[in-house]
Amino acid sequence: MINTNDAHNMTGRTVLSCVVTFLAVAGIGASVFFLVSGGANEGFLLYPTTVYLHIFLGALYLALAPFQFSARVRKKSLDYHRWSGRLLSAIGMILGMTAVFIGLVIPFSGLPEQIIIGFFGLLFLFSITRGFYYIRVKQVRLHREWMLRAFAIGLSIATMRLLFIPALIIVGNPTQSEIEALSIISFTLAFFLHCSFAEYWIRATRTVSA
Repeated sequence: MINTNDAHNMTGRTVLSCVVTFLAVAGIGASVFFLVSGGANEGFLLYPTTVYLHIFLGALYLALAPFQFSARVRKKSLDYHRWSGRLLSAIGMILGMTAVFIGLVIPFSGLPEQIIIGFFGLLFLFSITRGFYYIRVKQVRLHREWMLRAFAIGLSIATMRLLFIPALIIVGNPTQSEIEALSIISFTLAFFLHCSFAEYWIRATRTVSA
């Protein structure tokens, strides 16, 4: 017989899986749209290789990373989890470095974007580095927690779009300065929401086997 706590945990994991899947698909869709439209930041034209590398690797990261947190996948093929994890760590490092470069060198929203992208981009890189280190020293729980933090930050780009686009519609015919302000507000909210929930989830599942 399943007790109430187990039922709640199962329900929570199911809902979270659905939300993560939706956000991952939304993020990949945004990447595809960018590749078709070319984006709105004129600075992208100055560094096309860096920008397109970031977009391609971002879509690949969002497509593969969710499977790393599936207990079913790990039990079925631990070897896949290991080699995929190494690949995603490498992808994540390049993804994070290109994100920081784009945010600092060709920001769409000026100094505020440089600050917020710089901070969370470095936090993303730090989280992946810590996660990789902890699995090398066989600290599985800490490895999981730091990789969850990295994934939460990476996934926040989808939530940013889901906040930004409706905001543009609500404002209606916004000026360039309003677009830039809405962009950085959406980025900031998305990053803080994802990081906060990641910390909540880590603590709520800390005693549960990953």
